[in-house]
Amino acid sequence: MRAKTVGMAMALLVLAGAGLRGEDAKTLEGDLKKVQGKWTADSANGDKVTYVFKDKTLKIDAPSRKYTMTVTLDEKAKPEKSIDFKIDEGPDDAKGQTSKGIYKFDGDDKLTICFAPMGERPDKFEMVGYEKIIIDLKRAKDKE
Repeated sequence: MRAKTVGMAMALLVLAGAGLRGEDAKTLEGDLKKVQGKWTADSANGDKVTYVFKDKTLKIDAPSRKYTMTVTLDEKAKPEKSIDFKIDEGPDDAKGQTSKGIYKFDGDDKLTICFAPMGERPDKFEMVGYEKIIIDLKRAKDKE
């Protein structure tokens, strides 16, 4: 069980969005529209990890792994906005798993996500080992 938790944590950490395939980006609203595009973050070992949100699909490209996830955002959730990641493609031990998290924007170019690879959704932005993980994403300036 611990190995699975660490595997999910690394999957989202080392790589770490949005989904109905074929959905026209012009029909997206609110935070789902705001999150669209390419974001980057530094992994634990300093490598750049790329996150691309297209519709409700998030693709993560890390040096060691690649993931495709379906993302569900609830910008009306309290006390913090919520985000769920369902892993559609990735390592076998992670496929089909869903991680629950919270998120916040700082302007248009910074997105902070705190998630629990397994278990209950975090209720505040804090890092707790592999049980609650924070990822700071920055909007990529280059074109997709």
